[in-house]
Amino acid sequence: MRLSVDLKFEQLLAFVSQLPLREKKRLVKAVMQDIDQQEKEPTNLQKLLLSGPTWTDEEYKAFLEAQAEINQIANLNLVTR
Repeated sequence: MRLSVDLKFEQLLAFVSQLPLREKKRLVKAVMQDIDQQEKEPTNLQKLLLSGPTWTDEEYKAFLEAQAEINQIANLNLVTR
């Protein structure tokens, strides 16, 4: 069963303020658990990045070698000027 109620924040706050202390504590605990769960879930950007392509070890090694060669050429150009 699903119940949907359209309440403004102030109305919700007024309703919560009428709860006994014990029920308020239960509510706070439940809300904090919900917040913690939502913070643990990856964002859309994180999901996109985690599902993106990755390099194999060989491809990464080739990239590092190419980068080292480019740096050597760049350093030679700076020295000869």
